[in-house]
Amino acid sequence: MNKKPACGPERDPEFFAEIDKVFAQYPEAARRYAVRCMRRELETLKIDFTKQIGLSRVEDGRIITEFHDRDDDLVRSAHHACCEWHQGHCYEQCQE
Repeated sequence: MNKKPACGPERDPEFFAEIDKVFAQYPEAARRYAVRCMRRELETLKIDFTKQIGLSRVEDGRIITEFHDRDDDLVRSAHHACCEWHQGHCYEQCQE
């Protein structure tokens, strides 16, 4: 049985073809970005990015991301910069 991949160019070839064109057009900016599959957040963890945001930190050589309600005091008081976006909204803030 040939199961379609969950994410990536084999799943969405037209989307990735356009992304490749944009990356080629803006090579300096392209080095700062990557396309990432959010299947785990959306399907497994059931994250609602309109209500929650990830806070990431580096700890012992690992990147740790914890999701919090956007109106949580920890989110409001954290000094993080947006490092990942979903449909035009910040969904992960990372320590700089």
